Amino acid sequence: MTPIAKDYVLHPSQGTAQGQPMDATTAAIRAHLRCAVEATTENRRRYLDSFEWSLYLAGSALEEVTADGRRELVWQDLAHNAAELARQALEVEPGLVADLPAGPVRERLAPVLGVRRLLPMVTLVSTSRVLRVLNDDDKTVARIQLEQARVLANDARGEVALPLRLRLAGVRGYAQNLEDTERLLADLLVLEPAHAPLYLSALAAAGLDPGGYSSRLDYRLDPEQRADAATRTILLGLLDTLEANIDGTRQNLDPEFLHDLRVATRRTRSALGQIKGVLPRAIVDDFKSRFAWLQQVTGPVRDLDVYLLDFPRLKASLPPSLRDDLEPLKDWLLAHYAAEQHALAETLAGERFITLLRDWRAFLQAPSRNGAQEGAKDAATPIKAVADKRIRRMVKRVRREGRAISDASPHEELHELRKSCKKLRYLIEFFQSLYPPEDIKRVVKQLKVLLDNLGGFQDLAVQAEHLRETAAAMQADGVATLGSLLSTGALIGHMLEEQQRSRRAFARIFAGFDSDENAAVLKRLFATDPVQPTEAST
Repeated sequence: MTPIAKDYVLHPSQGTAQGQPMDATTAAIRAHLRCAVEATTENRRRYLDSFEWSLYLAGSALEEVTADGRRELVWQDLAHNAAELARQALEVEPGLVADLPAGPVRERLAPVLGVRRLLPMVTLVSTSRVLRVLNDDDKTVARIQLEQARVLANDARGEVALPLRLRLAGVRGYAQNLEDTERLLADLLVLEPAHAPLYLSALAAAGLDPGGYSSRLDYRLDPEQRADAATRTILLGLLDTLEANIDGTRQNLDPEFLHDLRVATRRTRSALGQIKGVLPRAIVDDFKSRFAWLQQVTGPVRDLDVYLLDFPRLKASLPPSLRDDLEPLKDWLLAHYAAEQHALAETLAGERFITLLRDWRAFLQAPSRNGAQEGAKDAATPIKAVADKRIRRMVKRVRREGRAISDASPHEELHELRKSCKKLRYLIEFFQSLYPPEDIKRVVKQLKVLLDNLGGFQDLAVQAEHLRETAAAMQADGVATLGSLLSTGALIGHMLEEQQRSRRAFARIFAGFDSDENAAVLKRLFATDPVQPTEAST
């Protein structure tokens, strides 16, 4: 049976904790308990997580400990008071999973972190001291660890001292001694149970909100709210997400920063195009064009990201005899990546982009105008009515376009259907708080299945064409060997075969979305009376 350990914090108002909390507390304990004091140690800790708090949301914490010239990574279980589950030595700066040596921490980290980079969330310096409680035979019957930690905040807070922590740990075979020690400490010191692990206390002291960033849409809209005000709320949330990812994209910390920035851009464009009649037409036209530019200039790096992330799978899809010949393709992609990333970083630091963000936020935060504006006839209409109307119309479009597709339909028709499905999904996600959660989850799930099929079909077509262009460019640059051309050709052939499999599965998957059962759910959710003109729009 594992010895019991309990964590406490010393109440800051306690008299013995004034001045030098650790020394005063040590003296108070030794005056009433027979103890051996071990050497005082110091260490520096950094707690690491991804930008979107992947580890925290998985109930874990990753601690980098530096002490006595050694660095180690420690994996902790937050659900069990930061109990240590794995540890491994560290000789490199932690970043991407691929940067870390093999070991138990990397093994646990890989499925949680994915392609995201480890970032330092909070740093603290700790002084620790262990007091061994002795019996009359000088045998250790319990251990008391005192720890005084200082958080190194990055803002005006500077260093923030945390309350002195006390961990009381038992020794196997001396359960009664542990109970006696615990009672004595409770009488002697003003102790409070440590309800939060040290990591969470440090985050709070640094003013950080764990789990505070998410790219998921999670609005809480009032069904009776004016449509223009609700739409501004949606667009402001998307702008916050976009801006949160700019620095990570410019520094190229990991590919998900650019991905989230582009998704926020795409959602913004969709909101401007699909939530009709609530914002002035001139504003909509202006910013649709400006955000289309942003989507365009961020595309080349994202395309390269996708290829490089997927390269191991693409390589493995080839016969073993052709796999090594694909390496020149990877080298060519990497060689062009640096130039494209540099150009993107310059664009995101440029005046055109900065002005776009400034103008957009100024419009979204400006007070709504009560008077009629061109193109904004439904500005004062309740948002629920507008949402119902827009979603109903997009459902009809998806059904109409999907039912018109046959085995003889050109690829372009599937691409148009995909775009309509994306618009429908974004509309439903924007307004999901206005509808019963379980019904909305079901609709989104079915729509996602259809989008996965259409997306796979379209992406494979685009990737195959891009590979043809890349092979031609490599040949023109004189870096394409016969083997690399053959392996790239085989890869293109494999992609086209996968594309045809997606094409053959379309009719079955669309029939699932277009079922009578699903149609009944959609009708029940969105079939309100048509939007009536309001006083403000007449």
